[in-house]
Amino acid sequence: MDLSKLNKKFPNKRAIITGANSGVGLEILHILSQNDWQILAIDINISTLEKIDYAELQIQKIDITHRDLFKNAISDFCSINNGLDVIFNNAGVGEGVRFKDYPLENWDWIIDINLKSVIAGCYYAFAEMQKQNKGLIVNMASAAGYANLPNMSPYNVTKSGVISLSETLAHEFSPYGIQVMCVTPTFFQSNILAQSRGTSDVLASATRVVKKSKLDSKDAARIILSQLHKNKETLKFPFSAKAIYSVKQFFPKLYVWAVRKYLVK
Repeated sequence: MDLSKLNKKFPNKRAIITGANSGVGLEILHILSQNDWQILAIDINISTLEKIDYAELQIQKIDITHRDLFKNAISDFCSINNGLDVIFNNAGVGEGVRFKDYPLENWDWIIDINLKSVIAGCYYAFAEMQKQNKGLIVNMASAAGYANLPNMSPYNVTKSGVISLSETLAHEFSPYGIQVMCVTPTFFQSNILAQSRGTSDVLASATRVVKKSKLDSKDAARIILSQLHKNKETLKFPFSAKAIYSVKQFFPKLYVWAVRKYLVK
C-alpha cells in the first residue's frame, strides 16, 4: 500500500500501536513496516509479533492498564527516536451481554482496557508531541458508541467515551498542531470478542454478526491508513456506520422503533 502522502506529512515515520499482536493493529503494523516506519508494538500477548522479521520494530509485552509500564514504553521509544508522529490507541475488547448479567467488577475491567488506557495513551502521547508541535492520535472507537444497541452496554459505554474524549481533545490539541482522529467502524472480521466475559448466548449472536461482515482486519487497516494524511477528525466506515449515524440523527423515532422491533427480545 502506498503511504507516500502520509510519509510526506510525517517524514520521520515514528509510530506506536497498542493491541498490535492481532487484528487491525497487526495489519497496520504490516503496512507501516512496508513503508519503513519506526514502530513500537505493544500488546499483552506478543507471540505473533516475535515472529516478525523487521529491524525497525520494537516490541513491548505489557498490560497497558498498568500506567507506569505504558508510560515508560512510550517515553523510551520517543527517547530513542527523538519523538513520535502517530499513536494508534487500538487495544480493546469486545463484549456482548445483557446489563443485568454483567457483574460490576467486569465493568471495571472493560473500562480500564477500552477507555482508561486510551485516555492514558492520549495523555502520554500529548506530552511528547507538544514538544514538536505536530502529531496524530488515532483512537479506535466503534459505531457502537453512537448506535447504543441492546445487549452491548459495556462496549457501547466505553466506545462512547472514546468518541467523546476524541472530540474534546481534537479541540484542545489543535493549537499544538496535534490532530486527533476517532475511528468508528461497524463490525469487521476480527478477534474482538476473544476475551469477552459476556454470556454465551449473546456472545454467539455477536460472533455471527462479526463473521458475516464483508470486511476483515486487513481491509479496515487499509481504509484507516488511506485517510491519515487528511485533516479528518472522524472516520466512519463502511457505509453501514454512516447510515446508522444518519438515521439516528435525522429520524430518531424511526431508529428507536426499528431497534425495539428487531433487536430487543
